[in-house]
Amino acid sequence: MENFYSLSPDKIRGLLEKQGFSQVHFKAVYQYFYQDNADRDKLLQNLPKELIRHLESEYTFAPIAIAKELQSKYDSSVKFLLRLADGELVESVLMPERARITLCISSQVGCRQACSFCHTGRMGLKRNLSAGEIVGQIVTANQWLKDHPPWLQAVRLTESQRVSNVVFMGMGEPLDNVPELVDALKIMVSPQGLSLAPRRITVSTAGHLDGLKKLVSENLGVGIALSLHIPDAKERSRIMPINRRYPLEEVLTYLRDAQTTKNRHFLIQYTVIAGVNDSLAHAEKLAHLLKGIKVKVNLIPLNSFDATSFKQPDPDDLYAFQGLLLRSGIRSMIRFSKGQDIDAACGQLAITSQ
Repeated sequence: MENFYSLSPDKIRGLLEKQGFSQVHFKAVYQYFYQDNADRDKLLQNLPKELIRHLESEYTFAPIAIAKELQSKYDSSVKFLLRLADGELVESVLMPERARITLCISSQVGCRQACSFCHTGRMGLKRNLSAGEIVGQIVTANQWLKDHPPWLQAVRLTESQRVSNVVFMGMGEPLDNVPELVDALKIMVSPQGLSLAPRRITVSTAGHLDGLKKLVSENLGVGIALSLHIPDAKERSRIMPINRRYPLEEVLTYLRDAQTTKNRHFLIQYTVIAGVNDSLAHAEKLAHLLKGIKVKVNLIPLNSFDATSFKQPDPDDLYAFQGLLLRSGIRSMIRFSKGQDIDAACGQLAITSQ
């Protein structure tokens, strides 16, 4: 049976038309399954019994099962190990912040890009997630929040608080999975669906140019983050094989054009690794590459894991790197990842055993 949470707004409308039901039921169907503050008894009364029977016979509605959860003792982040219907596992991370909750979600089981400093990349790619499995991570997290008011109280949020921000920075390269990604995004921003503001959703990519063009063409208004990580083409190809297929210069040329023609703003993510990409020469080259593009650069000190020899940068080198960018007129922030003590930080998500 197909997962209901894979149905984008267009697919729901098509389903109603195909089954001979009026489009006036679209809003009620979506609200019933996505919005836990909806008056479900009233919505159910207004839906034709034949439509309810059809949905129940053709679709599954169960949230994704949480196989395991770990909570950080430092920042209260929660990492979920989620078991999909076929037994595959993915991870997502719930991160409390002031007046909001961000969920870091996965788009694939594993990843084909094999970035050498990322734990997920060592898994290889097992398969793409469906739109329902992508959206289902948010549905599951919202249900967990509903069931855990003490956690919300502990992080000084109201008991009605649900996921407000989503970042595609978990397992996988989202733009390797554009059709399912786009359907999932449409569900997320639909007023009758998860009703998330597009500006509160960020899709991260290692530089998948074809996918980037397709995503921008959808005009969904979501944020886009380029995981740049190293400005030298030869060095980037060595630690980020995707650069051989989509050279960084071509990706940045497209970002410049998209910014001019579509008024888009982009985020640059730069994982800072000791002795690899943390020198002032790297900072100078990065500043040169980004000249003329309106961006903000997030500098993320490497989050290490057992299987890597890469190390975090020296704090003095990190702040010197940022200082050079700022003097070059480039907005730059140092971001320390949440959930480091539970292997939930950027680059640490991976399924090593079941």
